[in-house]
Amino acid sequence: MKKALIIIGIALGVILVALVAAGFYIVNANLAMEHRGQDIEGSYKEMKGYYPEMIPWLDSLQKTGGLKDSTLLRDGDTKVHYYYAFAPQHTGKTAVVCHGYTDNAIRMFMIARIYNQVLGYNIIVPDMPHAGNSEPNHISMGYYESQIARKLAASAQNIFGDDTTKVEIVVHGISMGAATTMMTVGDDNVNKELNIKCAVEDCGYTSCWDEFSQEITNSYGIPPFPLLYVADLVCDIKNGWCFHDASPLEAVKNTSLPIFFIHGDNDDFVPTKMVHTLYDAKTKGDKELWVAKSSEHAFSYHDNKDEYIQKTKQFVEKYME
Repeated sequence: MKKALIIIGIALGVILVALVAAGFYIVNANLAMEHRGQDIEGSYKEMKGYYPEMIPWLDSLQKTGGLKDSTLLRDGDTKVHYYYAFAPQHTGKTAVVCHGYTDNAIRMFMIARIYNQVLGYNIIVPDMPHAGNSEPNHISMGYYESQIARKLAASAQNIFGDDTTKVEIVVHGISMGAATTMMTVGDDNVNKELNIKCAVEDCGYTSCWDEFSQEITNSYGIPPFPLLYVADLVCDIKNGWCFHDASPLEAVKNTSLPIFFIHGDNDDFVPTKMVHTLYDAKTKGDKELWVAKSSEHAFSYHDNKDEYIQKTKQFVEKYME
């Protein structure tokens, strides 16, 4: 009997060690890995191929020194790089544009162009931690990214405002950037303080937990329990946040800020059903929903450029004074 208990104890210990090791692997492989968003030259090349309409605008900004950059510190540690550009005509209207998972600021320049060239807004486009020219750290699926977006919104007054011009903000993000966007605007008091007027979220998920749950099943063919629970604990200990902490769903429940929800109806990375859950959960304030036909994940603009610009313009201009 005693020998059997020892064998069972050893077996359980081995299983526990294996689970913890697997948890560390999932966290590191999905949140602290090398990725395409760290390739600056490759990002420029790829985005110019997908979105040639942004080339003249970008070339003009770069040649005239209109595309500027700076940095801020995330909680006094990680250095975060961001680009910014003034509107063609002086204005306080400003867009904070947030990139997605394994992306960078360059990979959002096609959206930044809409705000700067078409709508005539100032723009701020950050490289979130572990992307672009920002310092390596880890991806937090919108948790720390939303705190950074708020810091950038707060700094916009110093960059673009003056004694007679008060800056007003729209936040726009795609994929993880959409999750960042929703979490950025999830507190009405903060929105009022920062003068955030509206938001556009494109193919964001309901929560990091929900997204990882469906991915671990689809990619590895296993249920979330117990591995995702262990990875969640590892992330909390290692990075200071849990997968449930990155929850756009909770954010939209709490905000009355106008939000434009966009999603492709052929999205199987962030399932299209998530946008309906998010839209239905927002019960306070204005909201609009556009489901782009046949578009896959993060391709609603690529597939419907004119319609995307028109719908975004119509929504945003209702709230930016």
